[in-house]
Amino acid sequence: MEPGGTPPRRNVAVFLDMENLYGGVSGHPTSVPVGSIIKDIGQLVRDSGVGALTAVARAYANWGRAEMGTYRRQLLGHGVEPVQIFSFSQDIKNAADIELVVDALRVAAEAPWIEVFVIVSGDGGYVPLVRRLHALGKYVIVVTTSGPDVGAVSSMLRSAADQFHVVAVPEPPAPAPAADAQPAPPPTLAEYREAILSLVGADPELLIDGRVNGARLGMLLRKRWPGITSKSFQYRSLGALVEENCGLRMIRHVEPKPVPEMVPA
Repeated sequence: MEPGGTPPRRNVAVFLDMENLYGGVSGHPTSVPVGSIIKDIGQLVRDSGVGALTAVARAYANWGRAEMGTYRRQLLGHGVEPVQIFSFSQDIKNAADIELVVDALRVAAEAPWIEVFVIVSGDGGYVPLVRRLHALGKYVIVVTTSGPDVGAVSSMLRSAADQFHVVAVPEPPAPAPAADAQPAPPPTLAEYREAILSLVGADPELLIDGRVNGARLGMLLRKRWPGITSKSFQYRSLGALVEENCGLRMIRHVEPKPVPEMVPA
């Protein structure tokens, strides 16, 4: 509240052309820092003394895109109204521009107390809008960002505006250089045995009627240690290694015949 208990004056309207900021239909919407833009605009109008608080804030985009969901919290947190544009991928060109212009002129006509209009775009097509808002006695600020996908800012739009401002977008940190990958050392027999027991205990499909499914066990072991087999430990088969070291029995299609005892003559 201002002194005397009067509500704070809201005389700023903000219109964000999202398509221009993220580089069109094929761009990456999540590259636009909506929250930072709204904060910077609020600071700018207060520092300049031309405005107080935001009365209207609208962002124009195809909000049906899956990746636009990341903006919901930002929009709600900063009082931005999403305006759905359905014609980005159809034959109608500049659908967002047209909708934004119509809305801005409607606000200028219906809310004469709103004196500051902020157009967030670098598109030169907004020059006639800026001139019309000036004719209506409005103060116009053009804002864009330093994002990599932002289109070039029209020199005519920049000169037509009362103020021009760039919201700096921090560059993502460069990925750390990858260290030379060293091949993992082969497992010892004890490590191989522990891995077998761990897999059997964790995967119910490995035991059928109390016996180990050798095909599945072999697949899981090869996935963990490519190139390592029972022969790496001097065993003729995985079954022999498992039965001798793990106290388990393997599924066999044909049970081995017992060796007859030799009876002395």
